[in-house]
Amino acid sequence: MPKSTKTMQSTTTRTRTRKSPTTTPATPTTSSLSSLNHADIANRAYELFLASGAAHGRDLEHWLRAESELRNRSISAGN
Repeated sequence: MPKSTKTMQSTTTRTRTRKSPTTTPATPTTSSLSSLNHADIANRAYELFLASGAAHGRDLEHWLRAESELRNRSISAGN
């Protein structure tokens, strides 16, 4: 048993010393995407949530639809 405890401790130590991977945040490729902000998308997604009868479990659908609507409005306003 002492051997497995020692191995376990060494694994734990290694895990603690590892650095987490660095990720690069996605950057918008067009000016219309950069004009979208989190608060605007969240507000529109909440409106969609309420319009759907406050049905839970469709948060991603509401978020993506809100993002799409706002992106399309932004593109239309630019033309």
